[in-house]
Amino acid sequence: MKNILTRGGIEFLAVLLGISGSLWIDNYSKEREIYIALNQDISNIRLDIEQDLEEIKRIDTLITLSLAKIDLFLKITNKEIDIDEIDPATFSRLRGFTNTFFPMGSSYLVAQNSGRINKIEDQKLLKSISKYYQNSYERLKTNNFMYDEFLNKNYFSFLAELESKKTDNEIIELFESGKYRVLFLEWRNRRSLYSSYVLKDLKTSAKQLLLDIDNYLLNN
Repeated sequence: MKNILTRGGIEFLAVLLGISGSLWIDNYSKEREIYIALNQDISNIRLDIEQDLEEIKRIDTLITLSLAKIDLFLKITNKEIDIDEIDPATFSRLRGFTNTFFPMGSSYLVAQNSGRINKIEDQKLLKSISKYYQNSYERLKTNNFMYDEFLNKNYFSFLAELESKKTDNEIIELFESGKYRVLFLEWRNRRSLYSSYVLKDLKTSAKQLLLDIDNYLLNN
């Protein structure tokens, strides 16, 4: 009888250990799948950041062109330039006046919505992700909204009046009237701050995030 009980206890323990082992293996497999997916998320985020940096560079170049054009507009307005020196194309190529930056954020949203982002144990990487996708992004969105409001109130009415002029002389007269002097000054300030403050901060955050991602992927 004692041997039967002992044998039964051993069999029960073996079954229990088998079940526990199976559950452990199952949990381990699921955790491993999560971390594999997380690493893919982070690799995808890295690709998004690289695209963001390329787009920031493009927008920054356009803003530089627009700042040069605004400075020329101010010189015309202030009668500081000879009319014969002005290229007629100056008034038809308004590049960089309306451009704002819209980043790639889809890979981050996938990782966030899946909950996998919470599995990151590297605190430095988490801090960089938070800085880029929350602090810098929020500042960018706020500035984009403010600039769009500024354009809606000023740019399109200016553009419509500019396009209504039939000759270059009429355009010059419009500028020299001083009607848009304040607009040009505010425009220059807004474009300059967008480039030197908003985009610069975002670019700095992006580069730091790339470094931290590379370090994370190297060790995982």
